[in-house]
Amino acid sequence: MKKTYLLLTIVMILAACSGKKTQAGDDATKADSVAVVQDSVVTEAPAEDDKEAAQFYEQFDFGKFVDLLKSPSKEKAERCGLSFVYEAESDDGVEGDVAGTSEVYGWHIEKGKKNEFGYELNCTSNHACYFYYQADTSQQAAMCFKSKDDADRFIEKALAYGIVNVQSDYHIPVEKLPNGTVEVYSLSDYNVFASMEKPVLDNEYHKGFYVIRFYYFA
Repeated sequence: MKKTYLLLTIVMILAACSGKKTQAGDDATKADSVAVVQDSVVTEAPAEDDKEAAQFYEQFDFGKFVDLLKSPSKEKAERCGLSFVYEAESDDGVEGDVAGTSEVYGWHIEKGKKNEFGYELNCTSNHACYFYYQADTSQQAAMCFKSKDDADRFIEKALAYGIVNVQSDYHIPVEKLPNGTVEVYSLSDYNVFASMEKPVLDNEYHKGFYVIRFYYFA
């Protein structure tokens, strides 16, 4: 009789263990299903994001950007597809110094909290970009891209428009060149108003962005 009870007990224990394994397997299957759904959402969003970015950069006109670079304004930024983000004036000027101002116009860029130098900038796209302009005792500007590919595409637009290439140093002419980009050894025959650097990943002021800097000639 004791043997019979022992056998029944073993059978019941094995059945219970089998039931737990089945339930655990079902839970794992459910978890896997959720992960698949989440992954599909993540992969679909960038695809739409890429499509919108492709349309934005396709219509981007470098000639209109040159107008913005010469004399920044909300109207000229909008012609480039960029929206006003903020304008700030430095309040740390000392006697004899000129107070500096900065302007930001962006695409998929939102103004965040105020910091020591203007405001934080928040991206709403992996292809976000913005134009930064600063004027105090001198002028400088920058185009900042979240994506390296977008920064390279901007350079391609510039080269297609027509710039002065002096031994791999780029310069923006005051007037559009009739035959596109020229490669020369001197600027003596060209009227330029700003230099343009190649894109560089910035980990200081424009953190996490690939920055193309522009320096104005006096």
